[in-house]
Amino acid sequence: MVILLSATGFAIDMGRIVIDRAKLSNALDYAALAGAQELPDDPEAAKAEARAYLVDNGIDPTLISINISEDRKTIELKGTKELQFTFIRIMGFEKTNVVGSSKVILGAVKSVKGGLRPFAVEDFDYSYGTVITLKQEGGDGYHGNYGVVALGGTGSGNYESNALYGYKGEIAIGDEIQTEPGNMANVSNALKEYINSIPDTFNNFNRDSKRLWTVPLVDSLAENGRGTVVVTGFAEVFVESIQKKSGKIEINARFIRFVLNGEIDQTVEDRGTYGIKLVN
Repeated sequence: MVILLSATGFAIDMGRIVIDRAKLSNALDYAALAGAQELPDDPEAAKAEARAYLVDNGIDPTLISINISEDRKTIELKGTKELQFTFIRIMGFEKTNVVGSSKVILGAVKSVKGGLRPFAVEDFDYSYGTVITLKQEGGDGYHGNYGVVALGGTGSGNYESNALYGYKGEIAIGDEIQTEPGNMANVSNALKEYINSIPDTFNNFNRDSKRLWTVPLVDSLAENGRGTVVVTGFAEVFVESIQKKSGKIEINARFIRFVLNGEIDQTVEDRGTYGIKLVN
């Protein structure tokens, strides 16, 4: 009977090791994913966010090391959690440490599903944080112009829905999309009122701010009327203001670095819009 009870107790405590190891691994994964949202701009905020998730999941953050790579595109957590045995203390074993680790990398997104705005930006080397004036008519030969593009359909109704709420479908690098000609003044008015009613500023906004837009980068905007352009990447902008000048819409925005929910491709050129991936 004593042997049977000892064997049962041993099995229970060994099972607890497996369960606690899984819990630690999951907590580290969630903490790493949370911290990665703050990269590459703010590694200290990334560490703070990861520690907060550890605490929420019952993990002592002082037992976890958090390392961020020099290029600020990798966050790795390693650590232990102490487990007090219940049954096999009688065999001389009081406690053990379960070990876990998690690594998350950032990479340029190769596709965006949901939320893409119907304003294509001609691909160029831009500076983060600089105010860019995006004018309505595209293809006049200087960088920063944008053109309206048809995502999932054509016409003012589709354009208005995509402009206000983002396209619900998926667009990937290499896809061909059509430009959307026409002034669409009524949509421009609704968009201006919507954005200008949001009080966020560039120095004070959250990740869910409605002033944050994901836009497609394209190979060229030298199209007259409806034409086809090729998606070369994606950019994230903070919209500072929308105005109408000479009957045409003008958007003042700043390009920012931002983490999206998107599939990554390490071979794609870094444009500051990232997806994240667990690589344990």
